[in-house]
Amino acid sequence: MPDARKTWTIVMGAIALAASAQAQPLGRAELAPGVTLEITRLAQLPGHGIVELRLAVANGSAETVTLERLRLGTTWALSEVQLLDFANATVYKIGEAGTDRLASRWRDGGTVAPGERRELWAWYKAPPAGVAKLAVMVPGIPPVLDVPLAR
Repeated sequence: MPDARKTWTIVMGAIALAASAQAQPLGRAELAPGVTLEITRLAQLPGHGIVELRLAVANGSAETVTLERLRLGTTWALSEVQLLDFANATVYKIGEAGTDRLASRWRDGGTVAPGERRELWAWYKAPPAGVAKLAVMVPGIPPVLDVPLAR
């Protein structure tokens, strides 16, 4: 019978390693003084022609901000974040299904209070198979370049 302490230590080490790997953003940009955009995932969904972008807005300022004022979307949904494929000169906008955007929605006006970190997502059409990196674009700031695309 395996030693329970040894097994517990291995499991906890694996969990800590996975958490630290997730904690490292793929890219980062300042949206406003003290407010940071973190790109946490950019990956093609297996078996689908869809790329999922996951990002977070971390508010280290003393003021509450809104995602609309940061130019990420409207008062109710993520809409302005685009992907850029330099190799194929293609801009990818958030996908749509009918009249709905395939992205995060909110009912609180999209506020991010001081000290808060808000996680968001969006789906895009997948670029051609050979594309390994994309840029993430938000109006008003330089694109975050060379974000690796997991396949």
